[in-house]
Amino acid sequence: MTWPELLESPPPLSMTGLLAFMERWKPGSTEGFEPATAEQIVALAKPHGGLHALPPVYREFLETMGASTGDLRLTFGTTSISALLADLAAPQRERPDSRHFLKFAIGEDDDNGRQPDEFFELTRPTPDGRDAAILSIREEDLVSRKSNAERLFPTFSDWLRSIVASRVVFETEPEKQTQYYSLGEQPGTPARAYEFFTRLGFSLTELGASADVVLLEQPERGAIALLSAPSTWIPRTGVQLRARDKTQQRLLEEIFSDHEKALSGG
Repeated sequence: MTWPELLESPPPLSMTGLLAFMERWKPGSTEGFEPATAEQIVALAKPHGGLHALPPVYREFLETMGASTGDLRLTFGTTSISALLADLAAPQRERPDSRHFLKFAIGEDDDNGRQPDEFFELTRPTPDGRDAAILSIREEDLVSRKSNAERLFPTFSDWLRSIVASRVVFETEPEKQTQYYSLGEQPGTPARAYEFFTRLGFSLTELGASADVVLLEQPERGAIALLSAPSTWIPRTGVQLRARDKTQQRLLEEIFSDHEKALSGG
């Protein structure tokens, strides 16, 4: 798939593909997943207008690991549907407009204070209708508008594919084997990086892709590259690179270093 083709028709994230990718890179990593029940999903969707209000990719997520994500930690808090339903049943308080916002993760309290919650913006669906924009903000701040929400990832799919890749590939031991690169803010850098890796034999994975988050794999080298387009959070194109084998890792690093300046537009 060329870069223009990816922009025109980005391959969607599916839970079948996500499970396959996880098991291939970290066998056993999906064993603790527990799906939400149909009754739980209906109850969660009810305040937002019914099942049709749930972005389809999120409904598939709930049907796969809505009750438990096992050892896979997706957030500083929880995405458990039982916790979300308990939160909905909590004593009456002012809440965000349920036609516009759906909470899919509850932040926890830690030494750094209360972590933000995660919300869908239901009024900002993706062009294919499978997903929607997301934002990170404490519920009380969203209601009072005392602070601005952070847009760490454009969509739920981008959020999920980025975190899964980090947990099962980039953060595994030896963690220092993963290399991180910043390619600057020049326009066209994501396209140049994508074309560079595809020339090296990398291709899209089962996790799909978007113009903002592209995960690529080179099976012969046992390597993964994650490309992140500039955002309001990090205004630079980022690359994470990891190979299973240290020799292949060093070789890829040498090749990338030789082209890094050109990829940055310098």
